[in-house]
Amino acid sequence: MNGDFIRARDALKLVLPFNGKKKEFLALIGNVDTAFAVINPSQEAILYKFVLTRISGEPRTAISHRNLENWAEIKEIIQNTYREKRTPDFHASQLFKARQGKDEKVAAGSTKFRLWGRSFAKPLC
Repeated sequence: MNGDFIRARDALKLVLPFNGKKKEFLALIGNVDTAFAVINPSQEAILYKFVLTRISGEPRTAISHRNLENWAEIKEIIQNTYREKRTPDFHASQLFKARQGKDEKVAAGSTKFRLWGRSFAKPLC
């Protein structure tokens, strides 16, 4: 270990292979973000190249057709491809179906609705 950083090869151990399974994309993103956070910034280019070797199948094909230069660009493509997309109709349906539980206190019910509203609302800035 060099100061507060670890070597790129050790950080790469955090990154499991990814072949496009939707259940695994959040783990990939979290692990790669962590790997980049714990290495020396001077080793980012090396780690980026090795992260690419851990991506295979359909995601690799999508990445290889673009001229991507860093993890942030790959991360955006993977998120846009594998993140669950919900329409405004879905959210409206969820709101209309929402009810306070029979034995649920008013405060708990209102908190549930407030949290739901925050997850649906987009920031204005």
